[in-house]
Amino acid sequence: MVFNDMEFCPDCGAMLMPKKGIIRCRCGFEKSLSNEDIKKQYYMDGEKNPEAKVIVTDSNNVALPTTTITCYKCGGTKGYWWTVQTRSADEAPTNFIRCAKCGNTWRSSN
Repeated sequence: MVFNDMEFCPDCGAMLMPKKGIIRCRCGFEKSLSNEDIKKQYYMDGEKNPEAKVIVTDSNNVALPTTTITCYKCGGTKGYWWTVQTRSADEAPTNFIRCAKCGNTWRSSN
């Protein structure tokens, strides 16, 4: 993303953003801007890639790492796993497993 020259308050140094063609600072500074000023100083030009592909997935397409498991509900052998810090930072994180076949989820014993 490209930012052009931003304007800052000459009194307190705060970054100024336009609203309805005027920039106002909390300290009381105020200045009117032309449309050209707004375009030059506040327009943000993001990445443009006409070749970018959008991937559409459904709920069966899970983007988690997999492991070999044995599900105690259905006997499935493929599971997704992830880690969550469920307690304080000085304690070990909790590992979760989800059966790819039936969706049964449980905490790992590791």
